[in-house]
Amino acid sequence: MKKYLFLLMAATSTATIAAPYVGLEYGLTNMSHDYSTTFSETTGDVTLTPDDSSSSFGGFVGYRFNDFGLELGYKKFESDDSQNKVLSYAYPVETEREWDADLDATQITLKPVYFYNINEKLQLKTGLGLTYTQYKYNSSAYTETENDLTDQETISDYVAGDSKSESVFGGIASVGIEYMVIPNLALGASASYQVDSIANSTSFMLSSAYYF
Repeated sequence: MKKYLFLLMAATSTATIAAPYVGLEYGLTNMSHDYSTTFSETTGDVTLTPDDSSSSFGGFVGYRFNDFGLELGYKKFESDDSQNKVLSYAYPVETEREWDADLDATQITLKPVYFYNINEKLQLKTGLGLTYTQYKYNSSAYTETENDLTDQETISDYVAGDSKSESVFGGIASVGIEYMVIPNLALGASASYQVDSIANSTSFMLSSAYYF
């Protein structure tokens, strides 16, 4: 009788730990890649490489069973580079030459995750999985003439630079920590590294998650 009672208690305990969860995250992402465009101008070449850090946001849904879980995530981030040069200025009209390059990334992740309870409030969360990322790269150069009095702008001498759209699979590893503010709501911070055949990125994110 005691044996059956113990098994029933163990099964009930396991059921209370198994639960779905959802979350949102926001932070910074830095990309390293080979996208670059060089414009040949009469005053010299101008090279753009959009590889600066930028804000990123996303969300995730998962299902936890004891110390393990499976998580599906979405994240969007972008990077840009630009230069400009004043060609002439005779009040109120200013003419500038501008160069722009933008790289947008939309990423879906699927990864098993492992939870380690440090104490009743604090837990460690690690993951290792796959990514599917769509990269969109565009660049251009143009001359902008603006009237400071009327705010009227005109564009001329437009030159289209490199433009690409590519989608690839890759891998991701992440580690984070969560603090249970209330029994079902956690606030956390995480770091992740993602790599594929086009680019690699490092992200530092703040998150909130709700465990049902």
